[in-house]
Amino acid sequence: MQHFTLTSKQEARCPVFLNGVIHEEFSDGGYDRPMHYAWHYATGGAPTADLPPELWLITKDRAYDFDFHTSFGGHVVSGDFLSLMRSTDTGRWQAARLHPVSTTGRRIARKDYFFVKFPPTELLKVEDVVDLENSKIDFRRDGQIKKVWELRFRRPPKRDLFLLDCIPLLGVAFCSKRFADSAKLFGPKGVDFVALPDIGTVRSA
Repeated sequence: MQHFTLTSKQEARCPVFLNGVIHEEFSDGGYDRPMHYAWHYATGGAPTADLPPELWLITKDRAYDFDFHTSFGGHVVSGDFLSLMRSTDTGRWQAARLHPVSTTGRRIARKDYFFVKFPPTELLKVEDVVDLENSKIDFRRDGQIKKVWELRFRRPPKRDLFLLDCIPLLGVAFCSKRFADSAKLFGPKGVDFVALPDIGTVRSA
């Protein structure tokens, strides 16, 4: 069964780095305020809180037209991408409507956007799905994974979009061929689908 990793693709209005912050409401000077929210970061090992219904991405970027971007501990996705997630097996996740605006409050995107977060319990365990012997992986002296160059699955995940519980791969999204083929029907921008086992030479989306 063929699987893919979602990688960054250089296109207009699809920045590699999102130069902004996410807040629960827009305010002057919001770009300069840190993201102190329980849904973004929890202390003491406690789970993060649920996302609010709406969020504001206050940014210095001029315009957005991408469909998928990993940032802020989650993923910023377009309405089309979210619809695909809802129509396929992608596990349990939360989504909040996201308003990308300039530092003065001007809307900078024509597409609808959403902020999506997968809870830690939804990440697939490496030892359950990855073929460690036939993948190309650099390990640390203590046995922890340091770098993944090629990735092969010994037990193909049933989900169409998923993440792995592995620090070097945190935030890296993988998908099935069915998901990749369906995504290509609407021509997603700023993201490409690279077939595994290749992974070490590409930049995750």
